[in-house]
Amino acid sequence: MSATTAVTRTRASRVTFALERRWSLEKRRRPRRSPRASERDVRDVRDVFELVTDQIIISDTLSVRLVRPVSEDEVVEHYVANEAFDADPYWATLWPSAFAVSRYIANAPALVRDKTVCDLGAGLGLAGLVACAAGAKRVELFDREPLALACAILSIEANGFQDRVSVKDFDWNDVLEDQSKFDTLLACDVLYESHAVLPVAELVPKLVKRGGGRFLLGDPPRRAPQNRKRFKETLTEQYGAFVMRELLVQEGGDELVFIDFKM
Repeated sequence: MSATTAVTRTRASRVTFALERRWSLEKRRRPRRSPRASERDVRDVRDVFELVTDQIIISDTLSVRLVRPVSEDEVVEHYVANEAFDADPYWATLWPSAFAVSRYIANAPALVRDKTVCDLGAGLGLAGLVACAAGAKRVELFDREPLALACAILSIEANGFQDRVSVKDFDWNDVLEDQSKFDTLLACDVLYESHAVLPVAELVPKLVKRGGGRFLLGDPPRRAPQNRKRFKETLTEQYGAFVMRELLVQEGGDELVFIDFKM
C-alpha cells in the first residue's frame, strides 16, 4: 500500500467514524453500559494494537511510564471496522490537556498527596498516574472504553502502582447512587461535545467531597469555548464551586486553559 493510499484510508476512517458517531449519539436514548475491563481486554489490546511504553517526563523530579498504541489512526480504523460508532476511540490520543493538569499537580503536589483522586474520562490515564507518583493515597481511573482501561492497566503495572491505582468502567450518564466521593477530581479535555457539558457539571458534586474538595480541569481554549463557559457558569452558580485559579498555559505548541475549582 502506498503512503498516499494509507493517508486517504485513514482520513476516510476518521470521517466515517465522526459521521456515524454523530448519528449514534443522536439516536441513543439510554446510557451505554460498558463491559468491565478484564484480562481478556488486556489480551485484546495487546493482540489488536502495536503498543509502545513511553517515559513521560513531567518535571525534573517526576515521571511516569505510559503504555499506548503506536498508531492512533489504527485505533480509529479498528472501531470503524467493528462498527463501534457509539464508542470513543480518541482515548488513544495523549491530549495536551493531560500534560497541563499533570504539570499543575507536579507544581502543587499537596492537592493530591495522601488524598483520594479520580481521573475522569481518563483515556490513557496520564494525569491519574502522575497523581499517584506525586503521593496520592488512592487513585481511580474512570473511563467507559474497555480497551482504554486495559491499556491503563498495563501502565499501572509498568509503574508498579497496582497497590494504589485501579480502573473502573464508568458512564457519566449513569451514576450509581452510592458512588464514592474523592478529595480531588481530574478531568482533561472532556467538554469537546456540547451534550457532555451538563452531565459533567452535574457529575462533579457527585464525585468531589464538599468542604474543600478540588476539581482540576484542563481544556483547549479555542475548540469549544462556549462549552467551557456554560460549564463554568453551571458549576459555580448552580453547585457553589469557587474558581481558585484560572490560567492560560503553553504545552508544547498548544495553548490550554487550566481551571482549579474548590467545592
